[in-house]
Amino acid sequence: MKHHFKIRLTALAIGILSLAANAQTTEEPMRHWQASIEASTYNTLDWGFELGINYRPIKYVGVKASLGFASNFSSGERSFTVGNMLVKTDNVDNALWLNTGILLQSPALWRNHDGDLQLSLKVEAGISLPFPTNGKVGYITIPNQPGTYVEQPKEYEKNHGGTGCFFHLKPAVALDIDRCQVWAGYTWSNMDVYSNVRNVVIMGHPLNLPHKRTMHGLTVGFGYCF
Repeated sequence: MKHHFKIRLTALAIGILSLAANAQTTEEPMRHWQASIEASTYNTLDWGFELGINYRPIKYVGVKASLGFASNFSSGERSFTVGNMLVKTDNVDNALWLNTGILLQSPALWRNHDGDLQLSLKVEAGISLPFPTNGKVGYITIPNQPGTYVEQPKEYEKNHGGTGCFFHLKPAVALDIDRCQVWAGYTWSNMDVYSNVRNVVIMGHPLNLPHKRTMHGLTVGFGYCF
């Protein structure tokens, strides 16, 4: 009797170990890298995009780097008169920056029965580095009167005193779908998008730029884990 009991117990143990081993081999491995793209609309500029990459050494904590660009739908050229000359500048309503920061994600707040869909919260916090810190603005001068004229070569004036570092915070609600992730959230930054041209003076005239203010807006994103 005892002999049969030991045989059954051994068979049960082997079965349990086999199931556990099979579960481990079929479990989806953690993917540490994610490539992402985000689209935003801001209060300071009409639209923006960010291309990013993040690395998560552990499931809920990672680091991220991204390259962002923003601009307006309308032309960002400036024009003004100096004496009998009309001055026209290049487009100054755009911004380019590098974001680096820490990325935190919560455990799943909801998941479906199969586990391939899950809802969570995430937040990115870090620094924004505008590029370049002090930019150049090109301009041409045209006689402000009827007639023919010879177009003058474009000239440039460089900014001074630009700020090289700002902060940003980006909370979002994220939905994981297998290897993909989509999210919608809010972006806040103290970045002055005109910082690298705000102090440019052309022929004694400063540029007509919007007042300095913080940048914020709505963001949607898509990421792929690998």
